[in-house]
Amino acid sequence: MDLEQARAKATELSQLIRKYDKAYYLDAEPIISDREYDLLFAELQSIEKLYPEIIVSDSPTQRVGGEPLKAFEQVTHNVPMLSLQNSYTKEDIFDFDARIKKSLENEAFAYSAELKIDGVALSLRYIDGKLQIGATRGDGYAGDNITSNVKTIKSIPLSVPAVTYDGKELKNFEVRGEVFMHVSDFQQINKARIESDEKPYANPRNTTAGTLKLLDSALVAKRKLNFIAYYLKADDFEIESQHDIVDLLSKLGFKINSGVKYCNDINDLINFIDEWESKRHDLPFQTDGIVIKIDSTRQQNYLGSVARSPRWAIAYKYESENAATILRDITVQVGRTGAVTPVAELEPVLLAGSTVSRATLHNMDFISERDIRIGDTVLIEKGGEVIPKVIKPVIELRTPEIIPYVFPKYCPCDLKTLLVRFEGEANYYCEHPDCPWQIRRKIEHFASRDALDIAGLGEKVVDTLVNEGLLKDIADIYELHKHYEILKNLEKWGNKSAQNLLEAIENSKSQPFERVLFAIGIKFIGRGGAKLLVRHFKNIDAIINATRDELTAVHEIGTKMADSIIKFFSIEMNKTIVERLRNYGLTFEFDEVEIVLTDAPLSGKTFVFTGEMESMTRSEAALKVESLGGTETKSVSKVTSYVVVGAKPGSKFDKAKKLGVHILNEEDFLNLIKG
Repeated sequence: MDLEQARAKATELSQLIRKYDKAYYLDAEPIISDREYDLLFAELQSIEKLYPEIIVSDSPTQRVGGEPLKAFEQVTHNVPMLSLQNSYTKEDIFDFDARIKKSLENEAFAYSAELKIDGVALSLRYIDGKLQIGATRGDGYAGDNITSNVKTIKSIPLSVPAVTYDGKELKNFEVRGEVFMHVSDFQQINKARIESDEKPYANPRNTTAGTLKLLDSALVAKRKLNFIAYYLKADDFEIESQHDIVDLLSKLGFKINSGVKYCNDINDLINFIDEWESKRHDLPFQTDGIVIKIDSTRQQNYLGSVARSPRWAIAYKYESENAATILRDITVQVGRTGAVTPVAELEPVLLAGSTVSRATLHNMDFISERDIRIGDTVLIEKGGEVIPKVIKPVIELRTPEIIPYVFPKYCPCDLKTLLVRFEGEANYYCEHPDCPWQIRRKIEHFASRDALDIAGLGEKVVDTLVNEGLLKDIADIYELHKHYEILKNLEKWGNKSAQNLLEAIENSKSQPFERVLFAIGIKFIGRGGAKLLVRHFKNIDAIINATRDELTAVHEIGTKMADSIIKFFSIEMNKTIVERLRNYGLTFEFDEVEIVLTDAPLSGKTFVFTGEMESMTRSEAALKVESLGGTETKSVSKVTSYVVVGAKPGSKFDKAKKLGVHILNEEDFLNLIKG
C-alpha cells in the first residue's frame, strides 16, 4: 500500500467510524457489533502508524488521548458563560412569567424548555467547521482549555457537515452544552474502584468534573463521558430562536436534549415541568430540574442580563427526592479524632438513580430529637440528590416492640474503651490511643488530598496495610519502602502499584508546613487553623511549647482549639511521631519564601461559605480566598468578615443574619475577588 492508497483507505475507514459513532452515541441505535467496530478502528490506527503524515485533526483516532499535560491554559470566553437564577416553586415560575410580560410590555413571547442535566458546562469553539478549543466554564469569564480531553468524548464531533441557515453556512461558531456520565457507567467505575481497594466516587457529576480536569487525556478516554448541546452562536449572523438553535445543533451532528419543548405560554410550561417530574427517573443520567428560556433571541437580547444571570432564562429545580425504607440497624464508626458517628443501616432502596443502603445520622442528639428507632420506617432524602440522610421516622407505622435507641457505651473496636462526651460537644469520643479504627482514619486523613495528598493510600489500601502490620501510625508510612517485597506481593498489587505508592510517599515530603500540621490530625485544627498557626509561630517547636494564652492570642484560635493543641502535644507518643516525621524529611518550618500576602486585597479577612455555589465548589472558593490573602473558617462569629451564601444555605446563614455579619451572594463574592 503506497501513501495515496493509505490516505484513501484511512478516509474510507474514518467515514465509516463516524457513521457508526453517530448511530451509537447520538441515535442510540448501533448498527455493528463492538468487535466489528474495534477491528475497523484498529485497522485505521495501523495505517496511520505506518503513514503518520496522513493523520488529520478530526480523525477518530485522535480521540484516544495523547501525552499528559503539565497544566491547563486559560481561555477567555467571547460571551460570558452566565449562571442561571434558580427557582424552587411554581410561584417562582409565575413571578418570572410576570416579569417577562412587564419587561416586554405585553409583546407576545414563547418559551423553550428543556431538562436540566446534572453535569458540567462546556464551551466548544469551531473554526471552518473543525473543533479548535474545548473549555470549561471556570468563573464564567475564563476557563481551562481542555481540548485534548474534549476530543476523547465521542458524542462531540471533531468536524461538522456543511449546514446553512437562512442561506448562510455555519462555519465559525461556538457550541455550549453539558458533559455528563450515565449512572450505569458511573456505577461500573465505582465497582472497579472497590475491586481495586480504592474509595468509590461520590456521584456522577463530581466524577465527570474531575475527569475533565485530568491532565492525561488517555485516562479521560477510558471514561464514557457524554455531551448534550443546548447553545449555538454563529460569528457572522444571528439565529432567530432557541428552537432553531436546537434544530441546527442536530443537523451539525450534536446530540440534543430528548426532553425539550416549545411552549406557547405559562400553562404549557407548567405542564411540561409536571410531565418530567416523574419521567426523568427513567432516564439513564441524572437531572435536577428544567431550564426555561425565552425562545426568541431578539427578545433575549432585549431583556439582557443582570450581573451574572440572564433575565430571559431561569432554572426550575425539582425538590430533593425522598423515599421510605426500613431502618434495619444503627451502627457506629470512629473517626480519626475518636469521634463516634452513628450510621443508619437501611433496607436498600432506589433513590435518585442509585441504591441507598446507608445514611448519616450525625450524632445522638439528632437521633433523640427526631426519636429515630431501629425497626422504624424512615424517610430518607438526598440533599442535592447526592448525599443520603434520614429526615424522620414515619410514626404512624411504628409497632409496639420498637423501642427508643440507646447509644453504645463502649467503642466498637476490640479494646471496648468507655466512650466519653465532653461538655458542649454533640459527639461521643473514644480516647484510647491504640484504637485501630482511629489509627486507620488518622492514616487516611494524613494521606488525603487536602493533607499530604498521597495517591494510592486510600481506605482499602490503608485497611490492608494495617491488617498486615505494616502501618501502626502515620510515621510508619515513611518506613514502607523497607517492605517493598511485601507490598508488591499483596493481593491485586504488583511492581507498578508498589512503585507508584512509594513514589507518592516520597513526593509528599515536599508538602508545606501548613499541610503537614493539618495532616497530623489535631482535633479542631482544620486547614484554616493550621495555616494561621504556621504563619504565626513559624515552626513546630514554637507551637509545641506555646501556652494557652499565646495560642489564643492568634486571631481565630479559640480556647477549645488551644486546649486541643496543648492536650495533643502533652501525649509523648504524638511528639515522638512528629520527631520521626521530621527525621524522615517532612517540613516543620514555615518557608518565608512562601506567599506573603500582607498587602493582598483580602489580607486579614475571614470567610465562611454555606450553600451550593454555581461557578465553583466551596473548596475552590476557599483556595481563591487564600490566594488573595484571606482565610476560610468553618464557623460564624462576630469577627467573621463575610459569609458567602449559595443555594440552599444552612444554619450558618441564619447565624450570620443574627450576628449582623456581612453577607455576600455568589455574584457579590465573584465581584469582590475580581477586585
